Amino acid sequence: MTGLARVLKWIAFTFMVLFGVLGGLFIAGYAFEDPGGWDAVMMTAGWVLPMLALVAYALVRKEAAGPVFIAVTAFVGLSTVLDSLIGVVPRDDWGPVLAISVFSLGVALAFLGLYRTSLAGLLMVVLGVVQMAGMVLGQLVRDGFADGPGPGAMLGGSSGVVVLPLLVVGVLFLFAGSLGHDSVRGHAPRIRPAH
Repeated sequence: MTGLARVLKWIAFTFMVLFGVLGGLFIAGYAFEDPGGWDAVMMTAGWVLPMLALVAYALVRKEAAGPVFIAVTAFVGLSTVLDSLIGVVPRDDWGPVLAISVFSLGVALAFLGLYRTSLAGLLMVVLGVVQMAGMVLGQLVRDGFADGPGPGAMLGGSSGVVVLPLLVVGVLFLFAGSLGHDSVRGHAPRIRPAH
């Protein structure tokens, strides 16, 4: 991997981890403010533990993690779009569950990006685009665009605040991967001929 590719990869990783720490503190703080107590502990554990499991998997099973992250990204993306269209998750009762899922998956993808840079970048961009599409579709289904908030207001809400970091970090990972000749498919195993 070239020097510039390595620098871009670490910039992207660092930015997403910082975003993850600050965003995680905000999400947890909001949960401890309302509802507070053990409910807040359970709500926070509900997204932190899966995120940490994905982070550990990305670090320990570098090559095998690709299909798992593809499947999880597809599931979260599809759930986001379905929720925007038909309201699968009762947001008033449960809160922004899918937005937090997108957030925590984005943070875990940053760790995948340390070893599978192009794949992580592609999945982040797809996740960001799907999240944005879900917000636009949800707005269209609920109110139409005539009376609804503009794009700036949509990006400022809990669902939209994660879109821009995902897209920026995803593009940085994709660029670093292309400079470093990293493949989305990963590395093919080296087979040595028998003598």
